[in-house]
Amino acid sequence: MKKIVSTTLKILIPLLIAALILYFTYRNYDFSRLANDIKRINWHWLAAALAFSAFGPLFRGLRWNLLLEPIGHKVPRKDTVLTVFTGYATNIVIPRVGEVFRCSILERNAGVPFSKGLGTLVAERVVDAFLLVLITLAGILSQFKQFKLLINPDNTSPAAEAETLLISTSESDIPFFRSPTFLWIIVILSLILLLWLYHRKFHLGYKIKNFIREFKEGFLSLRHISRLPLFIFYSIGIWVCYYLELYLAFYSLPSTAAIGPLAGFACFAVSNVAVLIPTPNGAGPWNFAIVKMLGIYGVPEIDAQPLSLVLHSCQTIIYLLCGLIAWIVLKIIHHFDEPQQKRTVKTKQIKI
Repeated sequence: MKKIVSTTLKILIPLLIAALILYFTYRNYDFSRLANDIKRINWHWLAAALAFSAFGPLFRGLRWNLLLEPIGHKVPRKDTVLTVFTGYATNIVIPRVGEVFRCSILERNAGVPFSKGLGTLVAERVVDAFLLVLITLAGILSQFKQFKLLINPDNTSPAAEAETLLISTSESDIPFFRSPTFLWIIVILSLILLLWLYHRKFHLGYKIKNFIREFKEGFLSLRHISRLPLFIFYSIGIWVCYYLELYLAFYSLPSTAAIGPLAGFACFAVSNVAVLIPTPNGAGPWNFAIVKMLGIYGVPEIDAQPLSLVLHSCQTIIYLLCGLIAWIVLKIIHHFDEPQQKRTVKTKQIKI
């Protein structure tokens, strides 16, 4: 019963956080205009942007393959790539569970112990965290004047006024339950509960000595990568694909087409920090970050809101479809592999 309650909360809390932030992001948007706004989008540019959404998981799967080699597991590249796609789709349903799901699939299909696989994912996250810090610092420093608009309460630009409204706690004409203060209280409390649930799960796991040993072995695989230049190339490639997916989408509307590469990079940096809040595929925090960042570059909300909504929705659909296809392909591949594996085991037993 406790497990059911815990799993249910892990699904419902991220959905609640996403719904609240999405509400505050689009509360002023007239959804009756959505059909017309979609027609205004240049779908050639948007399709080009969305094409890169498939390359990020591809590079991530290839990089994961390199991390598995030092711990003594030569896994076919197709397995790690397809498994990563299934993990992306799983994260949309239950945030942060995709990594655990990836390890379970790889253990079943390739014989990699779950704890070792999880250790390599921790190593992977350390690299990503380092790159995220660099990206964030570079984004802020390259557009420092624009970032000051977000924190300068005396600025009278429309974007600054919007930000002031979002952080204000003294708006007398806004009911408390609809105020930004109420939103952040709910989000923070939800995050605390979610972190507690995950802490309980991993605390129990760490009690097993063998789990710790294999987990450490997987993590330390980072020190023994034989093809380091290729690992660095894949790591950078992941983030370049994420950036191009966002930046190319800006060309799909006249009001965002004028945004330069550095401004786009700043938007990219902030959006990646925002998705650290665990929601399905970053829904809510990502949309909020993009709409507000575009606002400081003079893009009206009437354009930023539908663009962020359409781009994120399309990306989510792509991840779900790719994840489903990858799961089916893995099932087919290993369904035909099983008889061969059984024949091999039987032959070995006869020889003995």
